[in-house]
Amino acid sequence: MQQKGLTMRRLFSQSNLVPARLPAAILSAAFVLGMTASGQAFATPKEVNLASSAEALAYCKAGKMAKTDIAYFNGASGISQYGAKGCPQQSPKGKVRLALANNGKKTSECYLASPTQAVKLCNDGGVGEYDIDLIAGKVGQTLSGPGYGCVVNFSTSSIGNAICR
Repeated sequence: MQQKGLTMRRLFSQSNLVPARLPAAILSAAFVLGMTASGQAFATPKEVNLASSAEALAYCKAGKMAKTDIAYFNGASGISQYGAKGCPQQSPKGKVRLALANNGKKTSECYLASPTQAVKLCNDGGVGEYDIDLIAGKVGQTLSGPGYGCVVNFSTSSIGNAICR
């Protein structure tokens, strides 16, 4: 296609648009937003309050969880909300990567921080002195706050917080 003696290639080279780079730019913009269909990402890891059993069940029954999602809520023994039919609440056997956070107004899923990310947040003062937070990994994997030495451990007691990324 020609326009006043210029080809399309020359038109694009004279502008800042490069057609081959457009899809990458769109993907980059989506990545920067940090949102996915099943989980929320934070710019930096942070400590969150876990949803109650009732809040987790209501969130699932409202159809807000993917059928394959398994997310911690406030409870003992790594109890988790399953997004599967019937929204069962039970302790999973494998690894858990999501949590159901509640800020007092709404419940949402978030991705759990890795042990490395959690320890860094703890050492940087982002975790309560004697808090114990669920983190990504095997069922019940936790980070103990600075009062306990920012140690990664496991807990079967009731846990009310998680560290999300």
